[in-house]
Amino acid sequence: MISSIIIQFDRQPHEFQPLETITGTFRLVDVDLEEVSQIEFSTLWFTEGKGDEDLGIVFFTELDRMNGLLRKMPERAVNEEDAAGRMTVQAQPEGNYVLPNQEEADGRSFRFSVKLPASPLSYLGKILKIHWCVRVRLFRKNGREVKSERMFQVGKVPQVQVDLN
Repeated sequence: MISSIIIQFDRQPHEFQPLETITGTFRLVDVDLEEVSQIEFSTLWFTEGKGDEDLGIVFFTELDRMNGLLRKMPERAVNEEDAAGRMTVQAQPEGNYVLPNQEEADGRSFRFSVKLPASPLSYLGKILKIHWCVRVRLFRKNGREVKSERMFQVGKVPQVQVDLN
């Protein structure tokens, strides 16, 4: 049995504006809940291209097993390392959550809501790209991990055209 995680946004297309709240669900497929030790949910941006790659975590929370059930753990500020290697702390915006989906009783579906920050905007340049995603990681008691990411855009992303003539 191959486990997977399906992440869906409530709105199509997956284009959001700064300070907008994104909502959706994620579902654990072919997962024995008794074998799950923890689930991590995060909304983040990352860069790729020339130079150092950067990463910013906007929201992070853990769901773990307490009293035999996965449940939401208290939110906390997330430490991140800036390009110079210094640790910084981002405050959690209000209203972010991951909770069991009340519409499905099997315990494998969860709803999320995350308010996006004002920046950075998505960018698809020739030298640098800025990507946004929702990431869900499931950790099993045997040490194995299942990870899924769903990309989305923040802001209007123009096509970059370079005329070398």
